[in-house]
Amino acid sequence: MKLRLTDLAVKKLPFASNGQVTYWDELTPNFGIRCSTRSKSYVVLLGEKRRRKTLGRYPELSLANARKQAKLLLSTQALEPSKTPEHECQTVIEAYLSDCESRVRPTTMKGYNLYLRGISFAGPISKITGNDVLIKIAKQTQSPSSQNYAFTTFKVFFNWAVRRGYLTSNPLSPHRRPHRMTPRERVLNDDELRALLFFCRENTDRFGQIVQLLVFTGQRKGEIANLEWQDIDRKRLILPGRKTKNKREHVLPLGKNALDLISQVEGGATYVFGTTADDKPFNGFGKSTRRMLSETGLSHFTLHDLRRTFATIHAKIGTPVHVTEKLLNHTSGTISGVAAVYNRHSYQQEMQAAVAEYDKYIARLNSA
Repeated sequence: MKLRLTDLAVKKLPFASNGQVTYWDELTPNFGIRCSTRSKSYVVLLGEKRRRKTLGRYPELSLANARKQAKLLLSTQALEPSKTPEHECQTVIEAYLSDCESRVRPTTMKGYNLYLRGISFAGPISKITGNDVLIKIAKQTQSPSSQNYAFTTFKVFFNWAVRRGYLTSNPLSPHRRPHRMTPRERVLNDDELRALLFFCRENTDRFGQIVQLLVFTGQRKGEIANLEWQDIDRKRLILPGRKTKNKREHVLPLGKNALDLISQVEGGATYVFGTTADDKPFNGFGKSTRRMLSETGLSHFTLHDLRRTFATIHAKIGTPVHVTEKLLNHTSGTISGVAAVYNRHSYQQEMQAAVAEYDKYIARLNSA
């Protein structure tokens, strides 16, 4: 029976007619007073087996002192490591991946599978140390960026394991990512962008079409690679929240360059740049990017650098920053926080005007 224990309430509690009756405090969990036929005693439950410990009798022991003793015992118990059942690491990983399937984006899920299944650990998850993880990551991944991604993937996984009771603490909590990465600043200049677009027009494969649309729209690689025909509504791109990084629907006006490109695509049944045979989105960016860099002779850049290039050009042609952020679907820029809550303007007309000016810039670039 639960009761808000006060001095007056304890005083008025009746003795049990037979046996014992325990009244548990609503304010302090696992603390209460047990009334027998002749006495009243303060008790507390400790440990996983909820072992009862008697603190003292009323009225020799006051309620305040009894509650203080109970809190001290309960806090001491919380500091002691609890016995966690042993679980095989790979079994827990499979449970985690299964849990992620319904709530994680396909591109993120691909990375989870790559690292969590590719870097395997034998034995109980509780026996794995942070150093074990770091050593395996260093041995089984090559680039600094992939080592950082692997580290973050395992850290998120261990946090999940703690929440689910498989672990008492995250073994990677005391550690930092293996490499400190400097922010990328690569922006393609006009000559480089012209050479890239020429290469894509000459190589009209799926990869070339995707790269062109990245240049024309400034969207993320995964959003364009997984673009479905149902995401295109006449002259607009409507990306549902499940496909965007910030989980919000993004409505983007399409310019002439983008519309002309899409009209020329002979896409699959579902995906604009998918394969007709198995109706899956494009895959194979690594090999295609290496070939592109080799054939164009351009200095190394990533496809995400095209997004930064897109923003830089808009700054050059005078597009207001907040409009560029709307085009990029940024939520942490000039219109964020309280401003974002109250400012619900869609900026569709401003975005349309900016897209038209950007198309003119690209046209001048191609004709130079």
